[in-house]
Amino acid sequence: MAKTTWKYTLREIIIVIIGISIAFSMNKCAENAKDNNLKQQYLINLKSDVEADKIQLRKNIEAINNKLNACANIIPLLNSGKKQDMRLMQDVFTVLEYKNFSPKNITYKTLINSGDLKLIEDFELKTAIQQHYSNYEELQDAYVRHVSIIQDYLGNYLVNNADYDQIQNGNSPFLDEIKLKNIVRALLTTFDDKKDASQIGMESCDTLIEKINSALD
Repeated sequence: MAKTTWKYTLREIIIVIIGISIAFSMNKCAENAKDNNLKQQYLINLKSDVEADKIQLRKNIEAINNKLNACANIIPLLNSGKKQDMRLMQDVFTVLEYKNFSPKNITYKTLINSGDLKLIEDFELKTAIQQHYSNYEELQDAYVRHVSIIQDYLGNYLVNNADYDQIQNGNSPFLDEIKLKNIVRALLTTFDDKKDASQIGMESCDTLIEKINSALD
């Protein structure tokens, strides 16, 4: 009788252990499936963010090209003795306008702050994501340098070195044309830097989108 009881107890223990193992495996599979779904959603959102950034950068490059053309029109006229018209002032105010770049980085920040970046096990993809957003920091540095020239020099010049009453007489409002020419020439450099940084940013977008597409396939 004792032997029978012992066998029964052992069988019950084995059944319980098997049941726990099955439940644990099922929970683990469910957890893995949940993590995989979350990772997929992160990658989809990240791709959408980067595609939007690429569109913004492309528009910025188009705007920069227009401003480079405006600079090319301005420089030959200033301090040249040539007759000027309203187009000069329009070109100057075209240069005064500037485009910022505000990356859509909420998904990336969520990945970092939540610790969910660990869900992306592909080391190459993870590195590409981190490198891409590091590239954005360098890109924005170029934008900040350009804005500094606009605000500290051109904006200040247009307030303190222009007589807009002269426009009514058909004259140029700019009082110190040599100074304005030097400012515009300085802006040419920052426009070129800003354009180069934007192009590198677009290339970085393309690289990351390609890697995300491969991970989603």
